[in-house]
Amino acid sequence: MRFTLHNPLLLALLVVDQLKTIVLARAAFSQSSSSNNSIVSEASSIRSRMKVKQAASMSDDADAYNFFASSSVDVTSAYTVPSQNNNIITLVRSVRDVDCNKRRKFLYTVPLNKDGNIVAGINIPPVEIPAKELLRLSSPSGRKLALLVNEDRVDHVDGGNGSGSSSSSSSARQVLEIWSEHGTKLERRCVLPKDLHGNVCTDTSWFGGMCWSPTEEALVYVAEKSTPKTKSFFGRSDDCAADDVRVQEGGQYTLGVGRREDWGEKYASTSLLRLFCISIKSGKVAEVENCPGENSVLSTDGSFTMGQPIFSPCGSHIIYTAWDAGGGGRMPKRLGSIYCSQRPSSIYCSSVDNLLKQLSNNHSAPDENLEKDTEFSCLTPNLRLASSPRFSVSNKNIASLTFLGSVNGFDTHAGNVGLFKLDWDVIAKKFGSFKELVPERDGPDHIDDFSPDEEFSGLGFSFPGLFLTMLPKNCFTNDGKFIFLSSLWGSVNRVLRISVEDGSICPVYFDLCSSDAENSASKLQYCSQSVLDVSRGGVIVSQSEPNNPALVGRLKICEGSADELNENIMHGATLLSKMSPISTTSHSYICESRGTLTWKLMQLKPNDGTDSVIQAILLLPNRSDNENPPALIVVPHGGPHSCLSTMYIPSYAFLCAHGNYAVLEVNYRGSTGFGQKSLESLAGHVGTQDVRDVVQVTKAVIEQKLVDGDRVGVCGGSHGGFLAGHLIGQHSELFKVAAMRNPVTNIPSMVTATDIPDWCYVETFGSGKYDWTDFRPTKRDEIASMYDASPVAHLNNVSAPTLVAIGLADKRVPASQGIEYFHALRSKGLKTKLLVYEKCDHAIDLPTCEADHWINIKKWFDEHL
Repeated sequence: MRFTLHNPLLLALLVVDQLKTIVLARAAFSQSSSSNNSIVSEASSIRSRMKVKQAASMSDDADAYNFFASSSVDVTSAYTVPSQNNNIITLVRSVRDVDCNKRRKFLYTVPLNKDGNIVAGINIPPVEIPAKELLRLSSPSGRKLALLVNEDRVDHVDGGNGSGSSSSSSSARQVLEIWSEHGTKLERRCVLPKDLHGNVCTDTSWFGGMCWSPTEEALVYVAEKSTPKTKSFFGRSDDCAADDVRVQEGGQYTLGVGRREDWGEKYASTSLLRLFCISIKSGKVAEVENCPGENSVLSTDGSFTMGQPIFSPCGSHIIYTAWDAGGGGRMPKRLGSIYCSQRPSSIYCSSVDNLLKQLSNNHSAPDENLEKDTEFSCLTPNLRLASSPRFSVSNKNIASLTFLGSVNGFDTHAGNVGLFKLDWDVIAKKFGSFKELVPERDGPDHIDDFSPDEEFSGLGFSFPGLFLTMLPKNCFTNDGKFIFLSSLWGSVNRVLRISVEDGSICPVYFDLCSSDAENSASKLQYCSQSVLDVSRGGVIVSQSEPNNPALVGRLKICEGSADELNENIMHGATLLSKMSPISTTSHSYICESRGTLTWKLMQLKPNDGTDSVIQAILLLPNRSDNENPPALIVVPHGGPHSCLSTMYIPSYAFLCAHGNYAVLEVNYRGSTGFGQKSLESLAGHVGTQDVRDVVQVTKAVIEQKLVDGDRVGVCGGSHGGFLAGHLIGQHSELFKVAAMRNPVTNIPSMVTATDIPDWCYVETFGSGKYDWTDFRPTKRDEIASMYDASPVAHLNNVSAPTLVAIGLADKRVPASQGIEYFHALRSKGLKTKLLVYEKCDHAIDLPTCEADHWINIKKWFDEHL
C-alpha cells in the first residue's frame, strides 16, 4: 500500500521528527562507539599487562631454575694427596652450563693439618678444569699425577715452490701428561699411538679405568680397539699397500669392520675395549694381549670387552673385568649396558711382568730373550656376574681382592649382589682361598610396622642386601681390615662398614650439618650419604637430602663395636666443604631468596597383603596460605628397577619450592634397595602391580589432607613415563594432568628398536622367560601380551592434558614411542604438547635442553593443575 501526503505542514512536521530520530541515533551510536573504543583499549591494556606478567613469570621461572640447578653439588671424584706436614684433599665438581649446553668441571682443594683437621683461615677458591682434560689420576703415594688431555695439533707444510707459502692442517690426538713432585713438575708428555688403539675410555663409572702400578713407573688403561683397515671397491691402487692382507676391500659399511656394534645408550662410540700398558720412563705403549677372546685385526665382532683394570700389589699382574661381547656364547648381540648390571661378566687375571720389562727398555728393538707372559686365568668361573675388583694393601704378605658378583645373576636390569673376597699371596704371586663376605639375599628378615601418617624412626626394615654397581675406587682402610661403601637401604643411600674377616656389616651414622652428635642419628638418619674415597686414615663422604644440596666431609676411621664406631665417628665427622652455587647461566644472578621446602619419608605395606614395603618421599612447599593445601605432582621413577633416594634433585626442588607443588617420589615394589624378592615381584606385572602401588601411596597422602586431592598430576620419564600413561588411562578420575619424558607407551613396537629388547620380555613375562643365548623377533601371542601391558591399551580412557618430551638420539626408548602417543592424543582432541630435543638421548640431560624441559613441565602444570 502506498500513501501520499498533500499537506505541507504535516509533511514538514514528519520530516522534523525523522531528523530528530536520526540525530538521536547518531548520538547514541557515537556514545556506543566511544564506549566500545574504551573497552577495546582496556582489553588491549589487559593483554599488554598479561604479556608483561607472563614474561615476568617466564623470567622468574628461569631465575628460579638457575638457583636450584646452580646449587646442585655433583662431586665426580675425590682423593687425598699426602705432603710432608699435612694432607690435601682434592675434589672435582661437575656443574651445568645452560648457555653452552655442556658440563663444566671445577677443582676444589682442601688442606688438612697432621691431625686430619681443616687448616684454619685458608679458603682456596675452586679452579675450572680445562675442557681438554679428560681424566686425572693421582698416584698411590700422591707424588705423581697423570692427566689425559685432548690436543689439536696444527701441522704446517711448506708449499715447496720457493714462494714461502705454506698450508696447515690440524689433527686431534690424545696425550698422557705425567706430573711429578706432587703435581708441580711436568715430567713427561706421551702421545698415545693412533695406530695401536682408538680413543681412551674415560668412563670410570663402568667400562673405563686407569691405574698406576705400585712402583708408579707404569700405567694400565682402557682404549678402543683400532678399526680394521678398509678401502673402497673404487679406490686407487695406491690408497693402500697392495699386499697388505689387513686391508679389506669394500668393508667400509660392513658391521664389525668399517661399522662397529656398540653398547647402546650413552655408549654409542664404545665397541670393543682392550687393555694397554705404558711405561712412564720410556713412553712406550703396548697392548695386553694375553686376555680372553680373539684379538683379530680384521674385525671388531664377537670377543670380549675389557675394563676396570687394576694392578696386583706386587705389580706383576693386572686384574680386570671382561664382558661377553659375542665371544663367550652368552650374548649373541651386544645389548645396552648403562643401568644394566645383568650383562654377563667375569673377573680375569693376566701376567704383565715381562711386558712391563719390555716397555721399560729404552732401546727401539725388543728384547728377544724375554719370554711372553703366561696366559690369562678366570678368577670367577662359578659366578654369572662379577665386576669392580679392588685390592687392599698387603698385610703379612697377603692382600685381599674384593669384588661384586652374583652366582646365578638376575634377568632384571638391576639387582642384589654379593661381596666376594680372594686372598693374594704377594710373594708367590698367586691367589688363594675364595670367600663370600656378604651373601646375596632375598630381602630383609624383618619389616617394621608403621601407619602411612606416622613418622617412623629406625631403618624401616633389616638389611635388604647390597644394592650398588661399583665399589669406591679406594674402599679399604689402611690396615686392610675394613671396607667402607655406600648402598641403598630402602630409599636411603647408607654408608656401611664391612669386616674383611667375617663380612659383618655396620651402618655408619654421622651428621655433617650439626655438631650435636646426640641428636644426629634421629634427626638426619634418612639423609642419603655416600663414600667418595677411603685413604690416609679417613673416609671422604657426601651427605644430601631433598632440601639440601650435598655437603662433603671426612670421617676419622676408628675400630671397635658398632656402638663405639658410631659414637667416635659422630664426634669425628668434619665438614670439608659446603660448596657455594656456581651459576649455570648468564641470564640472571643467583638470588638467595627462593622458596623452601620440607620433606618426610613414608613407609606403607601393600594393600594386597604381601610381605613387602612401599616407600615414598613427600616434598612439601613452605607456604603462607596454610588454608589451601598444594596441588600434588606424583613422580614414579624409571627403570623400573631403580630407586629415588633421599637426595637433592634440583628439578624436584624447583617444582616444589618455586612452583609451590607437593612432589611425591614413589618407590614402588620392584625398586632397588628393598630386597631381591620384592624387586623381582614386579617382573611380569608391569602396568598392574606398580600402578596399584603408586595409586595406594597417592591416596594415602590425600587422606592425610596434606595436598589438594582434586588437583593431582603425574610426571615421569622412561618407565616413569610408562606409569604416567597407565595412571591417566586407568585412573583418569585421580590423575588430571601428565608430563612424560621418553616414555614407553607401546612395548611390542619397541622390541626391535631398543638397545634392551630383553627388558620387553622380562618385564612383560617375568624372570626366567628370556633366552639370553637367542636373539629372535617376537611371536604373535607375545605381541598381544606386550600390548595389554602397555599404556596404549588404555588410551581411550585418557582425558588428562599431557605433555610429551622426547630425545631423538635416544637408543633406549625409541622416539617413535612418545611421538605415536602424542599424535594419538591429539587425534582424540585432547590438550597435548610435544617437546623435541634433537641431540638429546634418553635422559634429556644436556643442560640447555634439561632446563627447557623442566620449565616447560612447570608451566604445563601451572596451566592445567
